[in-house]
Amino acid sequence: MKGLLIEGKEIETENKVKIRSPSNPDYIIDEVNFADKELTKKAIDIALVGFYKLTNISLKERAKIIKKASTIMEERKENLSKLLSLESGKPLKDSRVEMLRAIQLFNIAAEEARLILEGKYHRVDAYEYPPGNESRVVIETREPIGVVAAILPFNFPANSFAHKVAPNIMAGNSVIVKPSPYTPLTALELGKILYESGLPYESLSVLPGDIDVGDELVTNKKVSGITFTGSTNTGINIASKAVQSAKKLMIEMGGSDPIIVLDDANLDAAINVSVRARYEYAGQNCNAGKRILVHEKIYEKFVNQFVDRAKKLVVGDPLDDSSDLGPLISKEALERMDYYVNDAINNGGKIDLGGNKLNLKGYFYSPTVISEANTNMKLSKEEVFGPIAPIFEFSDDNEALEIANSSPFGLQASIFTNDLKRGLRLAKGLKAGGVMINDSPRLRWDALPFGGVKLSGIGAREGVRSTIEGMTEIKLISINIS
Repeated sequence: MKGLLIEGKEIETENKVKIRSPSNPDYIIDEVNFADKELTKKAIDIALVGFYKLTNISLKERAKIIKKASTIMEERKENLSKLLSLESGKPLKDSRVEMLRAIQLFNIAAEEARLILEGKYHRVDAYEYPPGNESRVVIETREPIGVVAAILPFNFPANSFAHKVAPNIMAGNSVIVKPSPYTPLTALELGKILYESGLPYESLSVLPGDIDVGDELVTNKKVSGITFTGSTNTGINIASKAVQSAKKLMIEMGGSDPIIVLDDANLDAAINVSVRARYEYAGQNCNAGKRILVHEKIYEKFVNQFVDRAKKLVVGDPLDDSSDLGPLISKEALERMDYYVNDAINNGGKIDLGGNKLNLKGYFYSPTVISEANTNMKLSKEEVFGPIAPIFEFSDDNEALEIANSSPFGLQASIFTNDLKRGLRLAKGLKAGGVMINDSPRLRWDALPFGGVKLSGIGAREGVRSTIEGMTEIKLISINIS
């Protein structure tokens, strides 16, 4: 049994929840104590104490804590990867990559913070107003905001923890982590590692829980910032509440990333990348290639080869190294796939592969390909967190842009072409936070800003540098030396 983490202690509560493996719901991985509203309030008060403790620790000492945590994570990465796979259903080979990213992210945060927080000296003697600037010295500093609530998604329990915790600790903020109710175990283990690394106990809590925990974090006036990754509906709801107490926001929401394959593209490369981008982690990534747009000259050839490639994917136990796809996260997520497939058929789509639940113990859905896709389908209007690949046909670049931009989301996009000028023209016209030419929309550099436009993001973008900037405040200090 796992207790929630407050002030360096494992706390037991009356609400104990069994965490089941999505690959075999009969298998109970562990039992976790869930927090409630009152315990969340207590954690917030403790986090305020932790904030003042952390701000009195030098930047070099914070860096030592974060680097020690990364070293311990490295030593335990195989066990952590297996735990991540068990609770999330992510194939082990992908969980190992996620843990590697989390470890590296801790190191990047420790190294880059001194550069981001170094401050500035402003030459105000260059300005006529206000009078007397020649006798003033003005410096700019960045200061931590206080208590930050980090609300994690189920699909990246380790990497999201690293993104939301390590840069904030380096900035001097205390953090309260609310992991997804589906995947709390990895976050609890990483929290213990930070305690073990010397982090002041009051500076971090990990509170598994339901909506009442999240609501208290979002509305409590003692919390100064919210960093959230999850669905668009939840993100908008959080932002609308948090803004009433002027919280700093970093809200990363949904995506329906288009992959545009032009008629001059390297077809083999485009197909290999598209299959991986759509089906990795059974399609449960915010920046998965969720809509594939192919020029009419190569459409039939692309669809046939895409289907052949998708047929070779191995669906199975996430702990088996040969598995390419594991299960969906829940029964509800599994049922929703039939909803999308049926809607696509009713709107003129053609199933070229899959379109059904698999006869396996867990929440497994077959890799699915739907050709003759169009913008009337729910697949085009909503974020589909599952292994369904709709393939659209277009006749020219303007039509490709029109289809791509018809989605309410704007996270990332890909373009495949051998004409760089053509690719750049399309990139300029795409409404997206990132555009990858001849590469996957799944690309992400953990040190760089990540996020989207439209219904894909609100507030600052996530990334080591941008997180530290987004969760600190600029202060100008003027000294009159006359």
